Amino acid sequence: MSSRLVGVGRGRGRAIAAVAIAGMLVGGAMVFAFLASRETPAPGTMVPFASIYHDPLSKLDVALTGGDGHAFAVIAQDPTLSRPSVLREPSEFAYRAQRPVWGYLTWAASVGQSRFTGWTLVVLVILSCGAACAVVGQLLAERGRSPWWSLIVPFAGFETLTEMTPELFALALVGAGVLLWQRDRRLLAVAVFCVAVLTRETVLVAVTGLMLWDLVHATGNTRARVGRVVPLALPLLVYGAWIAFLRVRLGNWPFNHSGERLSFPGVGLAHGLQVTQDASAIVFWVVVAVLLCVAAVWYSPRDVLTWIALSYLGFATLLGTDVWVTNAGFQRALLPLYVFAAVGALSLGRADQINDWSKKPTVMIMPTTTQATNSATW
Repeated sequence: MSSRLVGVGRGRGRAIAAVAIAGMLVGGAMVFAFLASRETPAPGTMVPFASIYHDPLSKLDVALTGGDGHAFAVIAQDPTLSRPSVLREPSEFAYRAQRPVWGYLTWAASVGQSRFTGWTLVVLVILSCGAACAVVGQLLAERGRSPWWSLIVPFAGFETLTEMTPELFALALVGAGVLLWQRDRRLLAVAVFCVAVLTRETVLVAVTGLMLWDLVHATGNTRARVGRVVPLALPLLVYGAWIAFLRVRLGNWPFNHSGERLSFPGVGLAHGLQVTQDASAIVFWVVVAVLLCVAAVWYSPRDVLTWIALSYLGFATLLGTDVWVTNAGFQRALLPLYVFAAVGALSLGRADQINDWSKKPTVMIMPTTTQATNSATW
């Protein structure tokens, strides 16, 4: 029995490794194709949002300055956060700096050399695509589905790949945190979530979804259930401590420049559809999000990933106009919704067995020969 289980484990490990490599290849192809499609402007015709970019601008510079990638390049070249004036609107520096992990990873990987910053971001976003595919592949495999379905990740994360932002890395961290939490390795899971929330603050939505799921599905009285999820409050405290530091360091709260990035429920979407020229694209992705969530609820209502996806669907109603109309920002903010809802829909309810681990008592029972064989087969 043990040799058969080891063989299954090795086979799954090889499949996950292959999926990770394939994810990096697909993601890399998307990144380099996008860079090749950029046109370099004539000197003096483009004024980048960040003054660290100077003429002549390369294709990579154009890609970074055309999206949010420039913000992390700025942090990578200023790890002490001492030069907010490099942004055209210095007050926005705190908003960008609330996601420090990606910038500091870039700084460390580029050895603090500004000339390597751009290409370091390219490498990191490709690696993060592979990591996200591997983690999602593991989530799929544990639900009895082929890990190769995780190759939906690069397509769902296209905006992240082309802007070289941290959402794919945050997705990998969230998925890893969920896997660890369900294995009852809660301390390590919380540590992963703490890193994730400093990668992208919207990870708090996923942590909230996990917390609600655990409160509903764990056994015991109310006090025991609450006590089990209390550690999940630590990522919020870590985030709060970081933005308090930013307030002292920069004299600004990140929220002070949220602008129209948040709104009352539905208001941002409604206004965005009125002012954008790409209303059909926004409607398409909203419909896709809703349909995926409906499918996930229909097929896997008890799956923790379904609960996380629904949490992001609720969060989507609060997104402001800027997020809906600027660089398809909603696709990056809602990346976990698209991916986790798709996994839930593909699971066809097979997650019930693994999602109920926390409810099973730890009892050692010596199986009969028949039971052992059945267990190995499962």
